Amino acid sequence: MVIYLADLAHTHSVNNASLTVPLNIGYIKAYAMAAHGESVDISLFKHPEELLARVEERKPDIVGLANYGWNANLNRAIGTYLRQCLPEALFVAGGPNIDPDPERRMNFLKQHGYLDFLVIDGGEETFSELIDWHRNGRRDFGALPSNLVWRNGETICDSGERTLTKVIENIPSPYLAGYLDDFLEAGMVPLFETNRGCPFQCTFCAWGSASKNLVRRFHQDISIAEIEYVGARSQSLNWIVCDANFGILTRDVEIAKAIRCAKDRYNAPQKCHIWLAKNVTERNLQIGEILGDMAVPVMAVQSLNDQVLKNIKRGNISTETYVEYQKKFHSIGSATSSDVIVPLPGETLDTHIETLHKLFDFDVDGVYSYNMRLLAGAETNATDTRQKYGFRSRYRLIHGDAGAYLAPNGTIIRCFEYEESPRETTTMSETELFYLRKLHFIVDFFWNTNVYKPLLKVLKAHGINPIDVMKRFIAYTAPSDGTQKNLRLSEFWETFDRMSHEEWFDTEEEIEAYFANEENFQRLLNQEFEKLNILFSVIVLRDYKQDFDHALRQVALAYGKVPEELIEQASHLTIATFPALNTPTQEKVLELPASLVKLGKETTASFQSDSRIETIRLIEGPLRQKIKEIILDTKGQTLSKVLNTQRIMLKDLGFIIEKTDVTTSSDQ
Repeated sequence: MVIYLADLAHTHSVNNASLTVPLNIGYIKAYAMAAHGESVDISLFKHPEELLARVEERKPDIVGLANYGWNANLNRAIGTYLRQCLPEALFVAGGPNIDPDPERRMNFLKQHGYLDFLVIDGGEETFSELIDWHRNGRRDFGALPSNLVWRNGETICDSGERTLTKVIENIPSPYLAGYLDDFLEAGMVPLFETNRGCPFQCTFCAWGSASKNLVRRFHQDISIAEIEYVGARSQSLNWIVCDANFGILTRDVEIAKAIRCAKDRYNAPQKCHIWLAKNVTERNLQIGEILGDMAVPVMAVQSLNDQVLKNIKRGNISTETYVEYQKKFHSIGSATSSDVIVPLPGETLDTHIETLHKLFDFDVDGVYSYNMRLLAGAETNATDTRQKYGFRSRYRLIHGDAGAYLAPNGTIIRCFEYEESPRETTTMSETELFYLRKLHFIVDFFWNTNVYKPLLKVLKAHGINPIDVMKRFIAYTAPSDGTQKNLRLSEFWETFDRMSHEEWFDTEEEIEAYFANEENFQRLLNQEFEKLNILFSVIVLRDYKQDFDHALRQVALAYGKVPEELIEQASHLTIATFPALNTPTQEKVLELPASLVKLGKETTASFQSDSRIETIRLIEGPLRQKIKEIILDTKGQTLSKVLNTQRIMLKDLGFIIEKTDVTTSSDQ
């Protein structure tokens, strides 16, 4: 029996180094091969055109598709085409982004009319048993394995659920079996899954749905063997651990050591993305020490408002523990980051800004804000939740996830992905969300990207919270009363606001009709639509850096709380370490207060004015040049996706500070 499994990705605008290894369908194959042996011939696919070409060469009996929010339309387009080519084949899809509500399941199956079955929750056992059912003539629906959903006319049917166990005993490793070697050799980003599921029940997330909020673990020895296997074969500098709460199990410390060992032995990975456990402070700290600069500990809060947290069924660690956590990570030299989401149920503009204010008080090094997506499979996507909190949703592109794929018969299959997000709730208006679009951009550009962090740290050391400075900056450069202090900055914000509004569509039909237009779709293929934070960060660094420098300096001086000389010195350091893109690359030498230089790598709590003068040299690092080349050379590629999958950030455009051997004392 010939079986094709596909974890399809949009490959039009990225190369293999920006794609992830299809670990998901690797598990499906590994289990099926162990159960059926040579009676099945299973091939794995990531590229749409490779799947289309193979179907033309050899027709499969079964086609299985991994379904997610970021490839659902690609699956629909490719699946619809393949169904015409393969009228007798069995088509199956599975993944976490499938709603439990029968009406929504019906809508999905109507949209994806090529499908015979949906696999709910874990798919290895179900898919393997479905192979037997198909081989036996696919007539007895009473003999179907559990965890299946299908459509019978206007009725949704299911085969019940199977019981899960805490330890995953029966699923072989696709890495150790060699089933993913081709993808490793192609340079794709390795994924690792040492456990499955999430014990938490956050309503905006579907991560734990497949495991029913149970943490199911693979054997430690297998996970460590996989790390060694991949380390010896992969050229990718970036790895991703897919556990929802890495560190939740005691043995995760040993797994972290294995990752560190792989880097020490093979000089890869350079970066390893992990999501740390929510409530395991000491173990997370230990993991942070082991991984060092390979990973930035992400301690997401989403919100710090008690009522909002109750609404989304999330329990954060206490504020005191969180602050202590920050201090401990900083003491071992680790940067920290946190995530927040808007508009969560019950969140207001004031409570969200209060959360941002607290995170800056806590000395979090990176504060990242995200729009809440209405994900299939998550409780926030349910009809009653939408009604309870007054969600009015709209749609926008998922940037970089679009393409035109050529079938062997000359058919061009065009598709793109989009997401649905609330743009109004009972407690937050869309006007407020557009204001937060500005504020979040400034947080990302000023703080997360490090462009103005030295100056903001000096202000913070004098009792001025960075979020208040950023709000004042917006008020100063984009005043709501229509006055214009700086014509160039007014033009900048007008463009920002226009594009912030234009990226949203009221309905699925509207966004699909817009990109059905040939000219608009070609612009999409040419990557003329980019994530606004990335796009406008580049625009500022290229065209408006001096305007931003001057405006922020004026805002800082207006507080009257910091000595003007210190503001001038901090501004000088800030501008020199993060100049405009067209700044010549020669080294710079600065003489600055030692405490100001030290502040660049430490939290503001330890800042004290210092009369000693230190000489530093600023040099352009290799990553700055690499990112400049990426910015110039990504025509036809999505800059945000290239940067994300390569684990390169715009903050790497900053100059590197090197101390000289000269330290003098001032005459004062």
